[in-house]
Amino acid sequence: MQINRRHALTAFLSGIAASQLPSAAAALPIDIDGAGHRCLRLGNGFRVHYTANDSGYVTATLVLRSTEITHNGLAHICEHTSCVGAAGTMTAAEVTRINKDYVQDGNASTESGALKWHASFLPQYMQEVMTLLAAASLDQKFDVETVAAQSRVVLEELYLDKYDPDRLAQCKFDRELFGQSHPYVKETLPVEIARCKLAPAKLAAELRDFAKSVRLPANMDLFLVGSIDPGAVEKLVNEHFGKYAFAEGPRLEIPRVTVTRAYKGLTEPSYGLQQPMSDLKIAWNTGVCINGDESRVLLALGEYLNTALFDELREKDGDTYTPEVKYEPDACSGVFQISISSSKDPQKVEKKVFDVIEKMKTDIDGKELTRLRDRMTLRRRKDAHQNEALLDDLVERTLYGTAVHDLKIETVTREEMLAAAHKYLPSHRQAYVRLALKGQ
Repeated sequence: MQINRRHALTAFLSGIAASQLPSAAAALPIDIDGAGHRCLRLGNGFRVHYTANDSGYVTATLVLRSTEITHNGLAHICEHTSCVGAAGTMTAAEVTRINKDYVQDGNASTESGALKWHASFLPQYMQEVMTLLAAASLDQKFDVETVAAQSRVVLEELYLDKYDPDRLAQCKFDRELFGQSHPYVKETLPVEIARCKLAPAKLAAELRDFAKSVRLPANMDLFLVGSIDPGAVEKLVNEHFGKYAFAEGPRLEIPRVTVTRAYKGLTEPSYGLQQPMSDLKIAWNTGVCINGDESRVLLALGEYLNTALFDELREKDGDTYTPEVKYEPDACSGVFQISISSSKDPQKVEKKVFDVIEKMKTDIDGKELTRLRDRMTLRRRKDAHQNEALLDDLVERTLYGTAVHDLKIETVTREEMLAAAHKYLPSHRQAYVRLALKGQ
């Protein structure tokens, strides 16, 4: 979904993961899915999920979920300071050095209801990385010098959003798609900017208070995929994360997005484009979330529509260079989005898009469906050897109960596709949101 990059979070709903996790009393790792994914829950509620392979490197994601993590600026600055500021027994300089020496690829992100830390590293640095992740997530010190420097960095990031030439038009589009009050589209820039402008000492004190409310080991999940020794992982997790006392709190519940049932056409000037160029965006919410019964069929339908628009708008008519269609299901929505950049009149391109869609409602090419199945099989087999894809699947299965890669669209039949096209694909000027950004 094309929404503000700090809001681009799929919902972290409470209770989804709990039914799949071992109880707090579990002392041994439990095999969750029979495919090498194991989970260990510590006495303080902290959970580690891991899959060992022979990739030669390790990919990790640490997720902290809490209702206190909102877009009020504190979580965002906490994210930035966790990578460079003092933590545990380490000074700010030592944290910076350890990140540079032992984390070959790393970052952190702030999302509605969650803080996430990401790291890829060589297996021999497992101990140093575990030390760093535990301290950064559970024992930040918020030294004033680091807070002062990072609040300036965050402020610059916020200004990039505030002065994005097409941001206001995109916000209008998102509000029509998700609803005026949905957390995905809540306007928070003024609050975040004001927070960054606080005196460093005052901001550091507020960050320390904030950290007390979110340092909750039982709200944390660590995911590891790669060349790991399970015994060593369990020992290090117990040593570095297990020393903190049990603490647990509510997770943020993000409401379901209403199904799109009416047409809304928006036409706005683009200050990032010049004539004759325009950007056309069309989107609608199906109401079928990632764990919905028909999500696999809709995923196949999106892939099929992507090819159909490419063949019609680019290869046949030459109206665009890169039409793109995505079906993006998460825990609270299932959104189709079509994006097209073109020098043609966007309203005429819009009509052509729905001419293609109408044809799909009566005819699904069996040969193209076979090609689609083959492409997806190839993609699945390639991802099966990539730690990053495996890690994403592990996170999604734990938090949502399923992963996008589990939606076996290669099993979708022509009859299922036709039925879904009739049910979920709108007609021209019906049940979707359109944004046409015209160059100046």
